[in-house]
Amino acid sequence: MKAGRHFPVFLSAAATALLLAMPAHAGMAEREPPSAVLWLFVIGIAALSWVMACRRWWLPMAVWLPAALFIASLVADFADPVIGPAVREELGLTYIFQADLAGALMLVVPLMFANIQFSRKD
Repeated sequence: MKAGRHFPVFLSAAATALLLAMPAHAGMAEREPPSAVLWLFVIGIAALSWVMACRRWWLPMAVWLPAALFIASLVADFADPVIGPAVREELGLTYIFQADLAGALMLVVPLMFANIQFSRKD
């Protein structure tokens, strides 16, 4: 068995552990993931996408769907008429900007790696 075969399983287990470590109670802002966790997700998705793209060019698409659903739920919270202003008041606009930037990277990076590997196959 190859040594790198369990790497994606390790990354998904680490991401799940980070999600479970977040508090699920208290104020509006505590429901949102900290910006450090968002950037760890970006790094994890980038690493996982790169490893998967080295295997098959289309495999990063499997990472894209859960990332898109996560980002959609995050943006939906910001657009909510009750939760959005509370998050902006508690965490500030810099958090909103960082979350949007991290979300955009989470959506673009898997597609970028798939495109790079697909263009090399031609």
